[in-house]
Amino acid sequence: MLYRSISFTAALVYSCAATATELPLITVTAEAEQAATALPDLGTTATVTRLDAQTVRTTAGPAANSPFRAIINAPSVNFQSADPHGLTEVGFHETLKIRGVGQSGPASARNIDGLPITGNPGGSKGILDMENVAAMAVYRGAAPVDKSLGFSNLPGKLDLITRAPQVDMATEFRSEGGSDDFRRVFLRQDFGQHGIASGFISGSWNSGDNWKGEGDFERQNLFTGLAFDGGAAWQMELYAGYNHDDRNNYQFFDYAKASDFDNYTRNWSTDPARVDYYDYNHQTFDDRFIYANVRTKLTNAVQLVFKPYYLNESGNYWFSSINSSDANKSRVLNWMIDHENMGMMTRLDWQFASNQTLQPGIWLHSQEPPGPPSTQQKYKATANGLVFDGWQVLADHDAHQLISPFINYLGQFDQFNIEAGLRFVNLQLGALTAYNATGTAATLTNADAARDAGGIDAIASADAKTFNEWLPYFGVTWTLNPTTRLFTRFGRSYGLDVNLFPYYYTQKSQFVSKGVTFQSLWDRLELETANNIDIGGRYQRDKWAIELTTFYAKHANKQSTIYDPAIAVRYPWNVADAERYGIELESNWQITPMWQVNGNYTWNHFTYSDDLALSATGNIATAGKQVVDTPEHMLKLGMRYTQAAWTLGVDGRYIGERYGDVLNDERVDAVTLFDANAQYQLTKSLNITLNILNLFDKEYIGPISAADDAIANYIAALNGVNGNGSSYQYGAPRTLYLGLVAQF
Repeated sequence: MLYRSISFTAALVYSCAATATELPLITVTAEAEQAATALPDLGTTATVTRLDAQTVRTTAGPAANSPFRAIINAPSVNFQSADPHGLTEVGFHETLKIRGVGQSGPASARNIDGLPITGNPGGSKGILDMENVAAMAVYRGAAPVDKSLGFSNLPGKLDLITRAPQVDMATEFRSEGGSDDFRRVFLRQDFGQHGIASGFISGSWNSGDNWKGEGDFERQNLFTGLAFDGGAAWQMELYAGYNHDDRNNYQFFDYAKASDFDNYTRNWSTDPARVDYYDYNHQTFDDRFIYANVRTKLTNAVQLVFKPYYLNESGNYWFSSINSSDANKSRVLNWMIDHENMGMMTRLDWQFASNQTLQPGIWLHSQEPPGPPSTQQKYKATANGLVFDGWQVLADHDAHQLISPFINYLGQFDQFNIEAGLRFVNLQLGALTAYNATGTAATLTNADAARDAGGIDAIASADAKTFNEWLPYFGVTWTLNPTTRLFTRFGRSYGLDVNLFPYYYTQKSQFVSKGVTFQSLWDRLELETANNIDIGGRYQRDKWAIELTTFYAKHANKQSTIYDPAIAVRYPWNVADAERYGIELESNWQITPMWQVNGNYTWNHFTYSDDLALSATGNIATAGKQVVDTPEHMLKLGMRYTQAAWTLGVDGRYIGERYGDVLNDERVDAVTLFDANAQYQLTKSLNITLNILNLFDKEYIGPISAADDAIANYIAALNGVNGNGSSYQYGAPRTLYLGLVAQF
């Protein structure tokens, strides 16, 4: 598959060689390069931590395709994974939370060169090898108007900056292996600059076994880029790639089972006659993508920036739906996904004064579902294998569309850096057409044929729906003197979950009995918004620095799963308000030229403002309770030692106690984890690397599929769970990896 995609990718590159990627200026000191740590941006007008290329590659781990694992040591970042490589998903979404907020809707917290190329659900989370990332920026809370593009941006944004083609010819080769038969090979060839053009091509392959039970994973990636340098008049870059991801997923457990660590190595069954067979919990995705950037000078004071992008993804999620109250209702589901994301951002940079710039622009985006899901097949597990048993969901859905003009102002004065912007979001959810899945339709495995046979189910269908929202942003940094800076930022972020449809579809008889159409619920959906404010300061000396950020946010229309007494069913609704406030304390210290220490502490008080409806007779006392899967305390420390050919590093993370339910009854204990890494330079061009993850082999609970997550509750309802529906996975044990890196 990898090699068949070479011709496709090359064709994309050479047929579209009229575009490029804008790379923001990243200033990295020699000490920072050696330290491989995440550092705050000193002059920025946003709350952002920037990671250089070495930090990204070191922290991402040996698989080097999870950008979320690469930022695991950044302030306020809570990222959990059931595997050592950061590939785990919760509710078919990434497990990343920033300041306790996860990504909502069919979107990702991750952008690439400022563009929302990828989304959720699907396999596009790891379409870039981390060797092809020059830097990352982690925006916490609200982000500037042109840095927060996406279907939603509630948690902030993680922006990956693509590593551009090099001016000189160069080769990078990596080979790594280790625990659970892990193997990876990466090769990047830069061809150098010839005339105005330069380019590279890279490829990688990695595979391994799951650390417990049966199952494995395999990934193939091909990526290429071209750059054209027209001097001061214009510049262009173009990137295109292909990614294949194939893996078995780990089992989730309810709280009682997860709390008993005798189940730590327990996983799916090895009997294909059982619904919980390991290979019925499997995902396979192919992604083909291209993105670009053009920068051209219109006048001495005006520059045009144009960034188009396109992604096509196809694949399947297979998963066991195990009914806890009636085993005869248990099924294996096949979620069929084939969708496209496409769009463009264009912006004018008008430097109307030597220290001031105005940036009007517009972002256009089209995104095919899911979500919500439209085609899910059901299968019975038998002694002879899987037998088709109809459709769990049968629908069709128009693309979601976003139109978002914005304007941004940047000013640099003697003591002040100022950024002020305003973005308007016009978000149209595509029309949703449901189909009857009974009768002949239930016997047909082809979705189009089943739709034709079943006919439209009007009561479960809905027209397109439009949301409008204004997103202001303001940030200022005040330099009191060469050692002291004060700052404040304010901005609004937004999100939208689209999980109402599968609830309605699977409980349709109850809704219909009360005369409730899907359209009537669809019309009442609201955006979740959060108003964010940060205030803080930084003090820096020659060898050390300390920064304190205080933050506050008020969430309105936060989605939670409610009980509707008029219908006697539970479904997701934008009814909850929540409030969060806390501090982030960051520090780094260059003790000697060889020793460097860095760390950060986060306190995050994130609570529900209201009680939530649980039944026809009452509410549950959620007011004042910590939001699920949100540690109130996190502490992260890192140390680096560099001497001649040796570089040694240790990183420690304390993740405070968390809760898996809105009543805070299902408490997950705090955990302290350590990772270690070493590098030895054999020659100028050759290095040996060693990575040990979970150094002390700590057994702990990692990802939580939490009870205020609509997808978690949908899966629970599907499986006949009457309780809160939260489920849990264990984190990976100690793993060890040895690598060889050649650069010449």
